[in-house]
Amino acid sequence: MRVLVAPQEYKGSLTATEAARIISEGVRAALPGADVAAAPVSDGGPGLLDVVLGTAGAKPMTARVHDPLGRPIDAAWALLPDGVGVIEMAAASGLALVAAAERRPLEASTYGTGELIGAALDQGCRELVVGAGGSATTDAGAGALQALGIRLLDAVGDGLPPGGG
Repeated sequence: MRVLVAPQEYKGSLTATEAARIISEGVRAALPGADVAAAPVSDGGPGLLDVVLGTAGAKPMTARVHDPLGRPIDAAWALLPDGVGVIEMAAASGLALVAAAERRPLEASTYGTGELIGAALDQGCRELVVGAGGSATTDAGAGALQALGIRLLDAVGDGLPPGGG
């Protein structure tokens, strides 16, 4: 019998990689003759980097960026052996970075995600995968564009403030 174990994270308790390992151990214990393959997965939200960094040759990287409310943080991204950068929006602009009492989605920005993209570009990446899940923002990526130097203007030509409001 062949069994494929392909879980996503169990938010707040297990990463996808941890879940795949534990479930695989359980299947092996219950079905000793089974050919068990573990393949943790992600929908592009929190946990994407964990899954990507579990692949051969993926290199963890970090960059100093801004969280959704503009506070400096260190956020992770991954560099694949073929030079592709993998960005997890949640690492810089994620809901988990903002305490419940601080959640102001109309003010929160994806600026830090843009900074992560910029860091990957500075490392020579010319192809990027951006997992856009788990965000604390509603700015539709406007902050990320601003971090990359794009000016966003209102109807009278004034620059737009951070956030989705």
